[in-house]
Amino acid sequence: MRIKGKAPMGGDSPMLDLGDLVVPRRVDITGEAQRAGEQDIRITAEFNEASGRYECRSLTVTAREGGEVTGEVLRAVPVATVMRDGVLSALQSITLLAAGPIPEDITEGGPTTRALEWVARLYRMALVLGEPPIPAVAAGLDLPKSTASRWITRARDRGFLTVQDRRGQRGRQRDDGESMD
Repeated sequence: MRIKGKAPMGGDSPMLDLGDLVVPRRVDITGEAQRAGEQDIRITAEFNEASGRYECRSLTVTAREGGEVTGEVLRAVPVATVMRDGVLSALQSITLLAAGPIPEDITEGGPTTRALEWVARLYRMALVLGEPPIPAVAAGLDLPKSTASRWITRARDRGFLTVQDRRGQRGRQRDDGESMD
């Protein structure tokens, strides 16, 4: 499937400054089937500041000539994959490439300031894309997950990383006894 994401320009979709990333509030995503008889997918994704990631606001599945949209077809639509790839496509054209490619020698000196800045950037990108951040940092910097986790802690301690993965925190209690829901 060919997937493309695009941020509408103008007043409909303002840009959001997330500190180390500037992202569009809304991304329009299209998935184009490559074989005859498949369906085309359109998704509108909006960035939710409370969850720190893009969320699907609308999903349209259209059958191609001679095809049919059935319950089985709908269950087979890889919504999370289409969302991730479409948002990444949109971000690459807008803001993601502003930092350039990850330097090949970024981890050679250990958790340097430059490396920790990349840790924070990769962590933030993973959250925006709805991916688990520790494996994303580990893969992006070619580090073991345990090392990536320690470097994330260092990046947070040094003030490069001010966001946290909010998934999995439902039902947990805050220090004052209130629910975090």
